[in-house]
Amino acid sequence: MTTERRSRSSVKIRSLRSTLAEVLQQVQAGERVVIEKYDAPVAAIIPMKDYLALSRLDAQLKYRKTKETHMAHRIVVTNISGGEGKTTVTRELAFALVELGYRVALMDTDPQASLTKNLGFHDAERLADRASLPGFNQEHTVLGVFTAENGEAQLGTPLQAMGVDIWVSNDHLYQADNLIAGDLSRLGNLREALDKVADQYDFILIDTKPGVTPLLNAAVAAADHLLVPVSGDKGTENLDKIVRLIKSARGYSPSIAPLMFVPNRVRSHTNVSKDLLNTIDEYKDFAPTSGTIRDSVIMMEAPNHRKPVVQYRPSSDVAQDIRTVTQDLLRTLGVTSNPLEEVAQ
Repeated sequence: MTTERRSRSSVKIRSLRSTLAEVLQQVQAGERVVIEKYDAPVAAIIPMKDYLALSRLDAQLKYRKTKETHMAHRIVVTNISGGEGKTTVTRELAFALVELGYRVALMDTDPQASLTKNLGFHDAERLADRASLPGFNQEHTVLGVFTAENGEAQLGTPLQAMGVDIWVSNDHLYQADNLIAGDLSRLGNLREALDKVADQYDFILIDTKPGVTPLLNAAVAAADHLLVPVSGDKGTENLDKIVRLIKSARGYSPSIAPLMFVPNRVRSHTNVSKDLLNTIDEYKDFAPTSGTIRDSVIMMEAPNHRKPVVQYRPSSDVAQDIRTVTQDLLRTLGVTSNPLEEVAQ
């Protein structure tokens, strides 16, 4: 029997009983056997691996259908250029959202782990103590999703900081780029893993590393919205690369789109900042621009105290800037109420 004929194997329902042993041998060999009645297919006997694959697909479709209106807003914060404030903006937005009563998760996908360090997960009294800290454990990073087979990606246990769940970063995450580059089918694994937990949160914010790498592509593919912090001229130099990132991610996230520019470290009365805002305005067809976050020494002090600005100096002008940007974010997403308002009502 040729491969073409074997792939189209069929048996009449009236003769199934007498040929069942032969049919099962075919199925064990990896064939799919169609059962016909009056020359019309009515059922099929398939190998167990096909059955399990179909079961997973069915479960995923049912999950997405039942959870669709309750899934988190997934936002990746990125700019190909370094030094634009990705980690700062990610951290501050997360805790400003918590302040409003939202359920928030953070994901650090930068192996340099600035976000993780800013929240104190790498702190130890002595260097020798560091290896025993949860922040240095691979289980609490996203690395595990890239070692999983298709359909089996699952996040480990997040750590917690001030009401936020966080998947931290550490040196283990340097392996991720090689894992993804060695098998590009893993690019969608992070999104698949987030699908399984997205109903537990209102927002999931993903911090990223500068430069274009396989891990960055996977992080963008896991999101539905892309937010771009900009603090200098070079922050708008790589928009063509961001556009390519978005296009490549649409195979996994069909609706992903740029959400907002966030002008960061702005000195409003300087020509440099005025020029920056004018430059960003030229890209208003690409994405709207939020309110500005001023340049402030408080932004540098807060991480040293392992706190976000909205908790370290809650009444400061820069904390108010962050809250304004958060409201711009909610408005752009079409979120019209927050949990604290709903409780008050």
